[in-house]
Amino acid sequence: MAYGIAAAAARLARLVKGEGAVQHRARLALVLRVENVETLRAGLGPQVLEQILEHLTRRLVAETRLLPQTRGLGSAEVLGLFAVGRQQAVPGLLARLRTICSEGVDLPDLRICPVVNAVIVSDETGQAEPAVLYAHGRAALQGCDPLSVSGQMRFVELPAEGSVPDTAAALDLTRLRITFQPQICCDTGAVLGLRLQARLGLDKGESRDLHEIEPRLDDEALGQATAHALREALACLKGWDRMGARVPMLTLPLSDRSLADPLLADSLLWELDRQDLSAARLEIEIREPIGRSGGRMPVTASLQRLAAAGCTLVLGEFGTGSAGLADLRRFGIGRVRVGREFVADCHRRADQQRMILAILALAEHLRLATLADGVANPDENAFLAQIGFGAVQGPAVAPAMEAQEIDRFLLDYGQSLPAPFDLRRKV
Repeated sequence: MAYGIAAAAARLARLVKGEGAVQHRARLALVLRVENVETLRAGLGPQVLEQILEHLTRRLVAETRLLPQTRGLGSAEVLGLFAVGRQQAVPGLLARLRTICSEGVDLPDLRICPVVNAVIVSDETGQAEPAVLYAHGRAALQGCDPLSVSGQMRFVELPAEGSVPDTAAALDLTRLRITFQPQICCDTGAVLGLRLQARLGLDKGESRDLHEIEPRLDDEALGQATAHALREALACLKGWDRMGARVPMLTLPLSDRSLADPLLADSLLWELDRQDLSAARLEIEIREPIGRSGGRMPVTASLQRLAAAGCTLVLGEFGTGSAGLADLRRFGIGRVRVGREFVADCHRRADQQRMILAILALAEHLRLATLADGVANPDENAFLAQIGFGAVQGPAVAPAMEAQEIDRFLLDYGQSLPAPFDLRRKV
């Protein structure tokens, strides 16, 4: 960002220190976040993503007189203070902000329109630190839909006392809803496990999967959400044990960023120990390429710690990533999940069948259990069971359900299974 960087930095320093400004002048700050940053990084590469963010920042500097903070490499946020401090300028700033974000970014032979949410924060006293304004802006972004087509632009005022909760505290854990996706054995029909899914309630009664809004959470908030979801799920597992409903394990999907937290492994294992559950009852789901977003070394350390304690590991979206086969051995992967991309219409499409058979052959050679995900109809389910999958999950098998619904499902489903054939000699 060479354009105007020296002048912008000098103006920002003067503004933050209050030099050359009227005492108690109102201050306006911007918190802008690109929501689909992981999709852009995976599809276009990190260098193109940086070009997109730099282009947005340059336009904001030139057209709104933004004094930007230095942005870390790979960060999805643009933070800064506006040179103008009057609230009367806010409508014009919001209109210009919408125009800049909706027009997208022109690259050579390519036009990109990232999903952008932004908030302008006003401090009438002019005395709050920029960090306080940014924290208040991040908290305001919590209620924005992360996958809105057009993005949302908001204006909020800092409370008079200038005290605001940090981003982690702004995450209302009571709005976190846990659902469970049953995984059914293709040989016996028994429930092999339940895959945990956490959804966070947003404004207007909408909700999103936790992984979709993860880029908007700081590390502390993400850790709190993960710990809360696991705590609630393990409490449910204990309840199913007491009612005699056999659930061998829970599958917990974790992102690279979560696994990079050095406290994660001990936190999960402590919760298992607190609820008197074996580590073997928890399966950790990871995705390829392992360590891309969180760093290879910290992610590896967490996985090795969990595996050494007895947790099992499953590789999600097998066949679509770029990890080497050595990773399967290095991390002790015991099962692979084949996603909807390969499962769709597998009962009638020859190309899908060839791909699935190749994946099954590789899994068998590596002695890996297999799970087919996203099974949408009985024909797909029948085909996948016949060709050798170990387990299936999806709407055609059983929908994702909340704990109360799982209670009834486990009782009804257990009674519907045929009794095992007893080969013992009758006396």
